[in-house]
Amino acid sequence: MFELSSISSGDRAIRIPHAAPHLLLPLLVTYDKSAQMKTFCQTTYECQICISSIKGAQCIMLSCSHVFCRACLEDFWKLCITEGDVGRVGCPDPQCVKALREANEEEVRRVVTEEEVRRWKWLRQKRMLEKDPTIVHCPMSFCQHPVPKPPSADNTEDTDEVSGWNRLRTCPECGYSFCAYCKRTWHGPHTDCPLSATELFVREYMALPEDSPDRVMLERRYGRKMIHNLVAKYEEEQANKQWLEQSTTDCPTCNVHVEKTFGCNHMTCAKCKEHFCYRCGERISATDPYAHFSARGTRCYMKLFDFESVEDEWEPMEGFNAI
Repeated sequence: MFELSSISSGDRAIRIPHAAPHLLLPLLVTYDKSAQMKTFCQTTYECQICISSIKGAQCIMLSCSHVFCRACLEDFWKLCITEGDVGRVGCPDPQCVKALREANEEEVRRVVTEEEVRRWKWLRQKRMLEKDPTIVHCPMSFCQHPVPKPPSADNTEDTDEVSGWNRLRTCPECGYSFCAYCKRTWHGPHTDCPLSATELFVREYMALPEDSPDRVMLERRYGRKMIHNLVAKYEEEQANKQWLEQSTTDCPTCNVHVEKTFGCNHMTCAKCKEHFCYRCGERISATDPYAHFSARGTRCYMKLFDFESVEDEWEPMEGFNAI
């Protein structure tokens, strides 16, 4: 004995004694659907789009139980898909339109072609990406699948956000794990992204107006604290870089930065022992280094010592009277 409440009519359930109900049930359910389809095809319905009375064989019943003729619904949905207005691919009944009810994939496949189904799915995915700024694309060229931010990252603690764990993304399509910031293979939460990628990202972020939608979108995608830390680190690196350019000279052989605090412009690199001029950075002879400063017509002629810089900074002591 088993109860077929799924195919019962009204509030009454059918009770059927059977030795193997698991074998009988699928047959009865299939027969019930066939009988319902036969009744639907023989019934006349009024299409709310063209206001015509049409047999159910030429109509479509949506999951909301509203019925429309296939031709009208097909023309309407195809127009919406062609124009990119996928939000209107749904039941045209005023109540469903008000409730923003959209058609599911099974309903769309019953009405339009396979090519139009693919475009409909692509447009829906595109709309989802535009609404959710936390979604990034898989960097693998053969994949490019959209990768959402993991739910755990939305509830991450401040320490996790700063440490970088919220940058981890794993593509659900190909399984590739990567950094959402630099788009490279996941390098762990404590390893910095490549400097070139960091500079490009920070420059783009700093170029955006404060509180602009694009800046807010980046903060939502990568985390405000992490971005602020990157900006602070970038500004510090730029200040260090500027100081190195203004206050040091690179060794022409090993490129190590050399700072001169006092003395002449003849420098000997402590790392590779190369002799070079601190003013112009050119190599000079180790056996006759001062010939470089004796060559007439060059920028370093008679510049073994930078006396002008000393004179600019020199101030007479109190009580000193210049002669």
